[in-house]
Amino acid sequence: MVAFQQKDLDDRSIGEALRAAREERGESVEDVERLTHVGKKFVHALEANDLKKLPEPVYAKKFVKALAKHYGIDPEAASDALLKEMAVSVEAPAAGRPVNFVEGRSLVASPILFKSAALGVLFLGIIGYFAYSVHAILKPPAVTLYSPHDDQVFADNRVVIEGLTEPEVDLSVNGEPVLIEADGSFKDMLNMPPGVSHLRVIAKKRHSREREILLKVVVEERDAVTNTAETPPAEEAEEAPAPAAAPAPDPVDPPVMAATAATSTQP
Repeated sequence: MVAFQQKDLDDRSIGEALRAAREERGESVEDVERLTHVGKKFVHALEANDLKKLPEPVYAKKFVKALAKHYGIDPEAASDALLKEMAVSVEAPAAGRPVNFVEGRSLVASPILFKSAALGVLFLGIIGYFAYSVHAILKPPAVTLYSPHDDQVFADNRVVIEGLTEPEVDLSVNGEPVLIEADGSFKDMLNMPPGVSHLRVIAKKRHSREREILLKVVVEERDAVTNTAETPPAEEAEEAPAPAAAPAPDPVDPPVMAATAATSTQP
């Protein structure tokens, strides 16, 4: 049996030493893959010193030891040389990190990723707050009317406007301003003509949209109200008793009157 002398790495890289040993034995990459069970893509990567295509160091060490043992190179020396080259390689995946075995690239959560995510969340929060503020500014103010209500009928021309709104609201009824109290309440009186009148209530803040309320009120005619109050019902007029006749004067006694006349004619 022929014994192979163990070869030294000298000053060559691990890739150069493996390629030189394979060529010296006259073996192809496919032969090495069949004999060592190391995939040919990793054989090519090791011989080309393309360390970024290697898996994690724990697997890369096994591959290089299997190849070194097949070529008659010290497996431990080859493994140490590979780890040193991977440590100084900028693009080599770090030990202990999760690696995609096929591509040989790591996916880790770096501080830059966390910082970018935090900035993204902060930006979305600012945008949401800004949108909410703009909506609150442009939103029409709320108005609650206690009086009048739509189609309300008034006996005279004094129509009371009363309700509640938000502070700092400019309120007007048919173009006339209405005073708002500090708590948002308001009360005013309008003189409306007889008949049907339309009220247009407008409430608006400085930069908000308008809140419009349309109402219809009815003021009764004054003559109709007066006639209704003074004219009694027909049934009461018919049931009223007729006035009593004046008593006749008592008749004068004729004999007494005749005697009186005779007495007055004597001399």
